[in-house]
Amino acid sequence: MNQRALHYYEFGPFRLNATERLLQRGNDVVPLTPKVFDTLLVLVENCGHVLEKTKLMEQLWPDSFVEESSLTQNISLLRRALSDLGSDENYIETIPKRGYRFVGVVQEREELTNVNGSTNGAMHSAEAPLASEVSSHAVIPTNKSRTSVAGLAALAGIVFVSIVFGVIYWFRHRNTGEGFAPRSVAVLPFKTIGTNGEDDLLGLGMADAMILKLSRLDQLTVLPTSSVFRFTNRDRDPVAIGKELGVESVLDGTVQRDGDWVRVTAQLIRLSDNKTVWTGKFDERYKSIFTLQDSISDQISSSLRPQVAGYQKTKSAHPTESTEAYQAYLTGLFFWNRRTRDNLPKAIDYLKRAVSEDPNFAEARAVLADCYYLSLTDEYGSSDPDQALQQARISVAKALELDDSLAEAHTVNAGIKLMERNFDEAGKEFRRALELNPSYAVAHVRYAYFLFSSFKLDDALAHMRRAQELDPVSSVTNGALAGMLYNARDFDGSIAYSKRSLDLEPSAFAARLNLGEALLQKRMFNEAHEAFDKVCEESPSYCYWEKAYAYAMAGRRDEAARMLVEVEKHNSDEARNHYNYALVYGALGDKDKAFAEMERMRIGPFRLAAMKFDPQFDPLRDDPRFRDYLKKHGVE
Repeated sequence: MNQRALHYYEFGPFRLNATERLLQRGNDVVPLTPKVFDTLLVLVENCGHVLEKTKLMEQLWPDSFVEESSLTQNISLLRRALSDLGSDENYIETIPKRGYRFVGVVQEREELTNVNGSTNGAMHSAEAPLASEVSSHAVIPTNKSRTSVAGLAALAGIVFVSIVFGVIYWFRHRNTGEGFAPRSVAVLPFKTIGTNGEDDLLGLGMADAMILKLSRLDQLTVLPTSSVFRFTNRDRDPVAIGKELGVESVLDGTVQRDGDWVRVTAQLIRLSDNKTVWTGKFDERYKSIFTLQDSISDQISSSLRPQVAGYQKTKSAHPTESTEAYQAYLTGLFFWNRRTRDNLPKAIDYLKRAVSEDPNFAEARAVLADCYYLSLTDEYGSSDPDQALQQARISVAKALELDDSLAEAHTVNAGIKLMERNFDEAGKEFRRALELNPSYAVAHVRYAYFLFSSFKLDDALAHMRRAQELDPVSSVTNGALAGMLYNARDFDGSIAYSKRSLDLEPSAFAARLNLGEALLQKRMFNEAHEAFDKVCEESPSYCYWEKAYAYAMAGRRDEAARMLVEVEKHNSDEARNHYNYALVYGALGDKDKAFAEMERMRIGPFRLAAMKFDPQFDPLRDDPRFRDYLKKHGVE
């Protein structure tokens, strides 16, 4: 009979199975994400020894660059998982300014088990319960064990206890996906059956409430409400949607009202095999939409906790008592998430309505502040900048006064601090937002831009990738990742994510620019001009600049000059774009003119970072004047 060895470690009440990658406490499985499990395994394997932070990070992330905060978060999650399960011992010691050391007493063991699930041990009799279904263990201490062999009696006792634990574990989990612990989930808008009026909010509102509850579960990525909006009120296959969203599981459900009662059914579907691993049915008397959401979402999240990682108790109050305010907020959130020039004013109108209905609706004020902040930028600019900035300050200050724990509000505040050139405070606010909600994609996007302006391209790219993973069907996150990949010179990746952004939102202006510029770097001139032709429909000025650069790169000087003439018609001398002129002159080989334009530029951190990384400046990089220019402005 085929056999294999299982390698594991024991410390305190815990068993760390290195072969099957499980941490158990008695008969319970402790849910850990793969990277957190890896962290624990490395610490335990080096028990008693100090592991330097840099060495530990190299082992855990050998092929990527991450910030030290990722390691710190893993250690924090480990300590919480171990202490929350009833252990008073502190197993992980922090060595200030150096690293970490595992200080528990560890026993390292191996066991032999048959491939079909039974083991090579003393329990091969008719009395052995369900040998093909339960993993019964014959424990064989190795030479590395730090304790002596206890003898055959102890061995038999361990075998018996292992069988009992295995039986309990199997019966506990056989109807719940065999202990399936998803690492990512999309909560789809629940389908409403036979409802109208206020009840139309039940399906989307139920999903929104569930997302809020489940997002408090440690080690679980929950896609934001903005990612699932577009699946409201449409026939859909939840499995296909989940695969499109790139998650491991989907939570789908229905809501049906019958007089004073509402029935909610829900199912958790594992996408690897399309298997339903958990189902629930809940009946609740209808009083109001908020009472119903609180009751049902509490019941569902409580039922799901065995399938997902450790629950973190926080306040559960719903954001408003006003149905009218809530409906306006959800609609405003929908238009905000699309983030186009046409949709942003609509988002502001609905969010202002929500705040008018309930002045203490902190979430609505935070998103409204973000709308005002976005309207300051060139891409969305549709109002007076000074007025928009003032409105953003007022809205975010009130949001933070009402609820200082809103990651959305801290993210907006960080952006405002950047505009005020208070870079230290901006960084603190971004980090605070991500501490409050590590799954807030918008914070990752904007923090990535902040890191980029600090010349930390690798860190910026890591956060931008994380944003796209968290909100994979957002045109904004895909377009932003495309732009960062362009600066990292991954032009194929930039093209792919630009196209995905445009598939999701055909009017995405920045994605169209990114697409054309990445195509240019691959010398795909015809395709690049097609992209820029569509830019002309949105902004002739941007179009002429891009085409002038494209013609210059292709050596078509006459066409480039003609585009510059068109540019002049749209720009006065006072508004001369020295940055773009420098790019075009550089591509034409007129380096003296290019550097003359650079000397007249108003320069800031983001523009300096762009000059350091943007491939469009490559024609100037081999000139000593370019290096001197960057050095003069503090860029090495």
